Amino acid sequence: MRVFLGILAGALLLSACASVSREECLAGDWAAIGARDGADGRLGETQFNRHVAACAKVDITPDRTAWAAGYEAGLRQYCTPQTGLRVGEAGRIYQNVCPAASEPAFLRGHELGLAAYRQRQRIAEIEREISSLRSESSGLLRAGAEAPPEWHSTQSERLALQLDLMVARSDLLRIEREIRAFRAAL
Repeated sequence: MRVFLGILAGALLLSACASVSREECLAGDWAAIGARDGADGRLGETQFNRHVAACAKVDITPDRTAWAAGYEAGLRQYCTPQTGLRVGEAGRIYQNVCPAASEPAFLRGHELGLAAYRQRQRIAEIEREISSLRSESSGLLRAGAEAPPEWHSTQSERLALQLDLMVARSDLLRIEREIRAFRAAL
């Protein structure tokens, strides 16, 4: 039974790595696969080569023309300011796939989204540091004993971090206002 589960897990892992399934290769709807790749903002040539490798296992050659037409249609869906914002807010890196005409609007959304993502990450980092210092300082205090110098040092660090946290939250609020204005202008 363990051997069977191991084989099953291995097969699932390998299929998760493939860009397309065996069934997709056999069905051959390359326009739909290309549209999906474009709508996901994947690198065209790299993704198509993955499909070629995946389908070679079942002796199928992907239709590059149909895939490319679908990919271009998918990019039109992907290369929008709204998608740029969503991709940035998710912390994903832009892969330079948008056509020159739609790239500036996509990038404006992406930059705003990425700024919000990074600011949220910074806030979470500061909050973790404050929590760590709180734990450390409470461990330094002993019942009825005078606070050691290390305790005073951690308190100073914590206060400085709390100030940093207020500034970071203020910056996030500013970015979120910019995002609302950006969305309203679309």
